[in-house]
Amino acid sequence: MSFIYPRTISISRQSAQGGAGLQPYSGTDPTDEVTIFSGLPASIQLAKERGKPDTNLPADAGRTLWRILMPLSAGVTAGSVLRGDIVIDDAGQRYQVWGPYVNSLGPNLLAERLEA
Repeated sequence: MSFIYPRTISISRQSAQGGAGLQPYSGTDPTDEVTIFSGLPASIQLAKERGKPDTNLPADAGRTLWRILMPLSAGVTAGSVLRGDIVIDDAGQRYQVWGPYVNSLGPNLLAERLEA
């Protein structure tokens, strides 16, 4: 943890589900995730509020996009984080990766915060 990267995150991925025909629920299930990185320093910054989901129900939470930045020294290489991976921060918040990108400064993930 540092001044620039004050948060700690882990990144997990859903186990591969295969098969055809009748299948069980296929949404994200935290009990079926495999951790691919843990203990990574990060900075999590609000990128954009997207308003309510399309269903527009009264109790729907607003959708938000977040930038999750990590230093190059974190060891997360290009291609190791995929769209759909789940980031969990030190406060227990969950984010689903929409756009993983690695540049000369380090990984830069665009993610949507998942609401319970």
